[in-house]
Amino acid sequence: MRARTRIAAIGLVLAAGLTAGGQDPAATDKVPVPPDAVPSAFRMFLVTDARFKPLENPDGTPLKDKNGNDVPNPKNRPNKIHCLVCEYGLNPVVAVFVRPDAKDLGPESGVAKLATRLNALVPKYRSDKLSGFVAFLNLDFKDEGGGPTDPTKRVTVKKKLPDGTEVEEKVEQDKEYPDDERRVERVESVGNLARALGGVSGVPFGLAGYKSKALAAWGVGDDEVTVIVYNRMRRVGEPWRFPKADGLTDEKIDEILKAAVASFVNRK
Repeated sequence: MRARTRIAAIGLVLAAGLTAGGQDPAATDKVPVPPDAVPSAFRMFLVTDARFKPLENPDGTPLKDKNGNDVPNPKNRPNKIHCLVCEYGLNPVVAVFVRPDAKDLGPESGVAKLATRLNALVPKYRSDKLSGFVAFLNLDFKDEGGGPTDPTKRVTVKKKLPDGTEVEEKVEQDKEYPDDERRVERVESVGNLARALGGVSGVPFGLAGYKSKALAAWGVGDDEVTVIVYNRMRRVGEPWRFPKADGLTDEKIDEILKAAVASFVNRK
């Protein structure tokens, strides 16, 4: 991808994100955001990510560490909070948002079948950079009494003024992985499902909060499964919304994947 194109894509995401976050609306006066544009970045904790094969020596043999194990590719971001929307840029993407706990979804569930079939398409359309992810919206944030609490938090950041001096400012941010006391348990559930599917190496599985400004910007409501297909930072049709996870049938999976492929085949 040319540098100029990548910068334009990132600019679109950031401009849209400012609007969705309720920040300075005047900033968007100069950059109108189309209604079908990807609305914002989306950060989540990646439980699984094996999109890039382990490192190799110059002769093509696997690179090993001192214990004889393969050296993982640093392009993969497991066990880190990461924004795949930012990384994927202008790629065609199938974004799957899931509310049920991963432990309640077996290998025969619609979510599992969609992830598996998408994973099979990723290498087939590697030159077209087909991408995807599954975000489990399971992170929960409880107060000391166990009740629900605000999914946002206020943090202190340093801001430099025009005269060069620095001041501290309180800003509101979505709570993330470190703020959930049951995060280890949730990682295990997601990891177990991924392993039951054989790893689905080309489709990262992640954890995000049950509620956030980012989800509101993306239009992800209370449905158990929401699927959004986009390409070149523009949404392809309307989101697929399933009030119950079992509504994601084989027929609907066909429909979703056909829409994703049609967004780039013969459209270069």
